Amino acid sequence: MKESSVLKTNIQLELDVQIKEVDLRITGSIAKSDDGISVMSLAGNLPDVSENISKLLEDDIKDIIIPFVPNELNFGIYKISNEKENLTAFQVGARYSQARLKGVFAKDFKLFSVAIAEGIKFEKMPLVGEYLKEYSISAMELVYVSQQEKEKPLTDERLKLINNSKKNFVDNKIWVHKEKLSLSAGFNAGMILKQGSEEQKITFPGFDLNGIKVPGLPIPDKALAKKENKSTSGEIQKEEAQKPSLVKINEVKPSIENRKINIAVSADFNIGPFGLQLVGLGIQVPFTVFQNFSLEKLWKEIQFSLKGLAIIYETPALSIAGAFLRETNNGTEEYNGLLTFRLGKIEILAIGSYIKTPTYSSLFAFGYLGIPIPIDPAFYIHGFALGFGLNRGFIMPDITEIPDFPLIKIVHQGGLKQGDNIQKIFHDLNRYLPASENNYVIIAGIKFDSYKMIFTTGVLAIAFGNKTSLNLLGLSTMKQEGVYNFEFAFSMRADLDEGTFLAQGQLTDNTYVLLPQLKLTGGFALGMWLKGDPAGDFVFTLGGYHPNFKVPVHYPNNVPRLGYSFNLGSVQFYGKAYFALTPSCIMAGIAGGLKLVLDGKVVYAEIGVLFSADFIIFWKPFYYKAEVYVQIYAKIVVDVWLFSINQSFSLTAKLQLEGPDFRGIATFKVVGYELEVKFGNHDRLINKSLSKEEFVSAFLPDPAKLLTYNITSGILKKVKNTNGTESVVVNPKTFALEIYSEIPVTEIEGSQLITENINTKNIYPVYTESIQLKNKLNVSVKGASNDFHSFTSAPILKSVPKSIWNNTNIISDDDEVLSDLQLLKEVCKGIRLEFSKIESKIDPVAISLYDNSIKNYEDSFTTHKTEHKDSSIKLNENIMSVLEILVQEEIDFTDLENSMDVYKYKKKSLGKYQLV
Repeated sequence: MKESSVLKTNIQLELDVQIKEVDLRITGSIAKSDDGISVMSLAGNLPDVSENISKLLEDDIKDIIIPFVPNELNFGIYKISNEKENLTAFQVGARYSQARLKGVFAKDFKLFSVAIAEGIKFEKMPLVGEYLKEYSISAMELVYVSQQEKEKPLTDERLKLINNSKKNFVDNKIWVHKEKLSLSAGFNAGMILKQGSEEQKITFPGFDLNGIKVPGLPIPDKALAKKENKSTSGEIQKEEAQKPSLVKINEVKPSIENRKINIAVSADFNIGPFGLQLVGLGIQVPFTVFQNFSLEKLWKEIQFSLKGLAIIYETPALSIAGAFLRETNNGTEEYNGLLTFRLGKIEILAIGSYIKTPTYSSLFAFGYLGIPIPIDPAFYIHGFALGFGLNRGFIMPDITEIPDFPLIKIVHQGGLKQGDNIQKIFHDLNRYLPASENNYVIIAGIKFDSYKMIFTTGVLAIAFGNKTSLNLLGLSTMKQEGVYNFEFAFSMRADLDEGTFLAQGQLTDNTYVLLPQLKLTGGFALGMWLKGDPAGDFVFTLGGYHPNFKVPVHYPNNVPRLGYSFNLGSVQFYGKAYFALTPSCIMAGIAGGLKLVLDGKVVYAEIGVLFSADFIIFWKPFYYKAEVYVQIYAKIVVDVWLFSINQSFSLTAKLQLEGPDFRGIATFKVVGYELEVKFGNHDRLINKSLSKEEFVSAFLPDPAKLLTYNITSGILKKVKNTNGTESVVVNPKTFALEIYSEIPVTEIEGSQLITENINTKNIYPVYTESIQLKNKLNVSVKGASNDFHSFTSAPILKSVPKSIWNNTNIISDDDEVLSDLQLLKEVCKGIRLEFSKIESKIDPVAISLYDNSIKNYEDSFTTHKTEHKDSSIKLNENIMSVLEILVQEEIDFTDLENSMDVYKYKKKSLGKYQLV
């Protein structure tokens, strides 16, 4: 067909058919090439398709549809075969004035291609065209190949036939070189660049649209030889892998909007120490270009845009980088910028983000100054950071995302590096520091090392406004190239509004010892909840939870096991461990395994040993349960031509223990046979509950401490009375008294005391044959009034462990203990009292602070004299001794005609109170 091989045509038939002025050309042929490939085809062609369809359309619809209608349509069925194999393919294609589209469907592969129909001459380009007269693109094609995956590998004959089949559907001038097809699975791009009479073939086989990678510039032979003298071959391969690609396309986004074709491309370009990154390089082509198409019209109407760019220059001694990104979304505009500078050990970093929403604006600024401060070898400071956010919130990243948190990443690695995606950096920045009205953030950071071994970057973020939280996060690394690499992420968050404290730490996926294949894993989490539904709950874990434990939604999840894993293909082994503590139980476990694999062409063999042990211990009453599992297995598969032998052997042992009154079950399985052995007393039910006396002794304090009280706010001062007692002077507007009971309260009673509804659900203490709890809290008041009409009250609701208080007297089974419903929520544990904010109906009484106050004004502009005179009139000491509560906002400073300053007091709402 094309250049790759000479085809000897045996039979060729052509048939032209015309139906209602529509031409249809059918061609059939049988051809055989020199390499033994036979091609039999039956193809059809419809010329002048756009012209024929335009006759059937009205003018207003024609302008919209015709640009998308091809000039020609073709289709065909192909049967391609050699002496042993054959392949059938269906092909459909379309030809436009400037492009050709083609799709091929076969059992073993699918192929789609887009090619230019005519060459592109650069001399017609505006401005620079006169300098590029000798350059042109004679052919260009983009091909996507989808290879069908097979359970069994394809034979060499079949692969040869498939590759030769593809030659019939692509431009062989581009893709065939010395009889070899350079197409690969995935996307392929190729073109022929002409310079005068010379042609250069350029192809990019098998790339991914999310990352076209072109090898970097070659290293001179002398330099490479010098490296080989100093390094092992493995290290050389690693250096080559880490070297940035010359060209990398990060993203391609096509779209059609407002009768325009939009293509946005993001790409990296790296040449030596220089790096350039373009983000959202937009090419916009209106539909009108395809009407009477020409290159001059294309260059005149095409529009370009750019969302952002980054420029990097990096050498060991000097590094300079800058980036800018602008984005718009649903009426919100974002402007992001970054600048880094490094000279020797001096580093300067600045990040800024401005977001304008329809209702408000948001600003974030962050700066880092890297100056070495050698305080101590254990604490060698490299630099400090400060930042702030106006109308910005703060969202703590997941522990796995901390290494990529922009403020951590850029400071830790020493600036913007080649290959860093600035679009992702700014997106993450505005995701963790989102625009949020009336919220503010203050950020401080530090970078230091310990003994030149452990390098740490930490960031402290204080968020306040609508919500207040304290956030600490960071990354520590310790590495020796080729020996070990430890990377540890940590975070701590204290949310004052939600009453949550959560601390986490975790080894990242980059942690290994001796070999990159010998991975170390592990993490910890500590959480406490003081408010809301989970109030009273806590958790501490190293390495996660019991496999059957249903993790509550507010617990940190996916905590990795403490352990190691080694994978060299034929040899694999691992070890894991965990520990967790919750209000109801404690859990721990270990696991390990070893697997040896032999994978040959004919024989596959696998031998393995698996081990696991999981333990659960419940608090009160004491109860434990453990399960130990061991398995030894072997598997062999022999595959010879038409015959396959598959044999496997397995030996399994499982031991289940529980108690007290120790008992257990041992189970053995060998080749489908099972043996179960019980030991201990299985006829007697294990007592999982306490007696009443044990319950009181374990969970209840001394009777004198069952009720406690505390003035939580509003204290002004404390006064010692003559009789040795103490009086507390409080501010009635902020006064709050909490009475707390160690036993859940089911009813509250007091004279004229109005409380919110208490949860009346059944509550039982968890001990043998317990009855429903009834606990009434009686409160009374003495003083200016003997009732609570001047107070407001609210029950104190807490969550309590179900292992102590439950809504049933039935003992929880194991599944319930392992569930996420470990707490009994909204249980009343006391009462909160405050002074009523309603004004008293009693008329106020005026009492002068001074008996007489005379103000003489000698000069209304310069002087002011106040004089106090004694008077025989005395204040009522009895009243003053009672009215000890003084509120500044209630003082009425009034300059009356008699020159008296007057204070107003409330008779009934204030006074000395004694709560019983």
